[in-house]
Amino acid sequence: MAGAFVWNFFVPPPSGDLPKLVEYWFYVGNHVVNHHPDFLATHLHKNLDPNPKFVYVNFGIFKTDGFISGRGRTEDMRRVMMEARKIKEDAKGLMGGFVEVAVTTGKSPYPYERPSTARFIVSNFTVPDDVSSEDFEANWQDWTGVSLLEKEASPDMGYVYSALYRRVTPHGPYRYVVRSEFTGLHDKHEAGFGLVGKLRDYFGSEALTSKKIEADATMCSVVIDMQKY
Repeated sequence: MAGAFVWNFFVPPPSGDLPKLVEYWFYVGNHVVNHHPDFLATHLHKNLDPNPKFVYVNFGIFKTDGFISGRGRTEDMRRVMMEARKIKEDAKGLMGGFVEVAVTTGKSPYPYERPSTARFIVSNFTVPDDVSSEDFEANWQDWTGVSLLEKEASPDMGYVYSALYRRVTPHGPYRYVVRSEFTGLHDKHEAGFGLVGKLRDYFGSEALTSKKIEADATMCSVVIDMQKY
């Protein structure tokens, strides 16, 4: 059973060379993350937006908060992280530790076998301190645009679920992240980005700007899936 999650948003590296960034990620995954006793799985999402704010988004799944709190990390793991920097010195990921707050199906989907056709709309939210977690989470499907997605998605898009994650570490770029899974967008990227566009329009409306909530969304595919189930 999954109990903790990591979201890591990789910004475009100044030097380019995205294959080296993937090599860096794979090295860290194979030599550090995969050896942590709490590790279950990690998904490296490729941002399909042609002008991405983030080129890759990593989603890590763990049994407990041991990884995000630092428990269970050995000196060897720390050494490997230093070695990884030599592969891609300008790799920059905006990382935070999260908990799963809610799922539209009422049941956490992890662990599970991810279909190769899956596409994900990933939305992030910067929420001011005067908006309480209780208020945000009580209204999360409306405020995050999930209600809009469910209304606009046609049956052939294969909408599966949406899940809400709240950051619990002091570091990290966003207070909340939502991941929405679709199994029918692999050959309908234009339709997928149509949904993204509607989300972005909603995020710019008074519904969120009046609360000073900043948000964005994009569509991704999982290019590497490490599992330890």
